[in-house]
Amino acid sequence: MAKARRFVVLALRITTAAAAGVAAIVMATSHKTTTVFGVQVQAKFQYTPSFVFFVAANVVACAYSLLAILVPPASPAARHVLVADAVLGMVLTGAAAAAAAISALGKNGNSHAGWQPICGLVRTFCDHVTGALACGFVAVVLHLLVVLHSIYTMNT
Repeated sequence: MAKARRFVVLALRITTAAAAGVAAIVMATSHKTTTVFGVQVQAKFQYTPSFVFFVAANVVACAYSLLAILVPPASPAARHVLVADAVLGMVLTGAAAAAAAISALGKNGNSHAGWQPICGLVRTFCDHVTGALACGFVAVVLHLLVVLHSIYTMNT
């Protein structure tokens, strides 16, 4: 039974690391240059602090998920890993939510503030951001499953 639990944690952590890593890479490689009324306009993830936070949080989640595999479940450090898991889960959720909010703003604009949507101009940039957000939310859900499984195994 202990081997099965260890396998589940290992599989969850590796898939979480993969999802977070893919989310970070896809967002970090999203850029597009277009011409609007004779003026070149660039869209890059670095221009939006929420997207930078999203990339940083997912890089940390990827590295942490891989490093946490090295901690034996029966060691005294396992409780510290659980606390770090919970904190990282909150950071991942906040980063994904902030990036999703900015993404929605780019897609729909804000008529009250007079902000126009930009996704019509830089479609590939918005597609990259959407893909990164999808991977990021998968990482959030997988990380939640890691936390729940860790809590369950510590109590049994």
